[in-house]
Amino acid sequence: MTTTTSPTHARRASAPARRGAVTSLTDHALLHRALRSGTRVVADALTGIAFDEPCCPVRQRELVRWTTRVLAEVRAHAALRRGLEAALSQVVLPGAPDLRRAGGDAALDSALARARQALPLFARDVSAGAPALALALTGLADLVATRLDAEEDGVLPLVDEHVPAAQRDRVVRAARRSLPAGQSLFTLPWLLDACHPAERITVLRTASRPARTVLRHAGARHARTRDAVLGLTG
Repeated sequence: MTTTTSPTHARRASAPARRGAVTSLTDHALLHRALRSGTRVVADALTGIAFDEPCCPVRQRELVRWTTRVLAEVRAHAALRRGLEAALSQVVLPGAPDLRRAGGDAALDSALARARQALPLFARDVSAGAPALALALTGLADLVATRLDAEEDGVLPLVDEHVPAAQRDRVVRAARRSLPAGQSLFTLPWLLDACHPAERITVLRTASRPARTVLRHAGARHARTRDAVLGLTG
């Protein structure tokens, strides 16, 4: 399954990948890993700040930036999943599980709304905003992890087997159109950062030239943001 990386940044369509097998920036296993860690990192950081962990203006600013970008990725991934489920529903699969989820994306929409509502308060006032944002992001991280587990166990194996790569790519492009300008400056180094050290050589080798250019120029900026989010800067 091709993931949320823009097709212009992918050298080739990704081959179906098993959970945890990462060979390129377009592997769904890598995106899922980044979504899990990206939501959990800010949830844990905000929880610490809510309990009086230091948060200087730089960390505050970078937490707002990271959270904004990760929320956009979560929203885009929900659109991607809906598109893949719609594509899969067009395939006649005797005995396939019912892909309709009770409540659809209502729970995710509510969790995202709570995070978006709490974020501006934190951006204005750390002490006043951290508790509400910590609760919202912790709930979102839990929900994202649960949804990804279900997706990996149910939908993705069927998509990889039955939905043609060209159709998957069209669904990806449609999902990415909702993202804000400049999102790839966050997304590509964020995905690379989620690679294990042994995976990075292969992932960089399979990346397109535009992707490598973005990584070269945005990688250091992303590292500073990550370190600030984790409270590793002064």
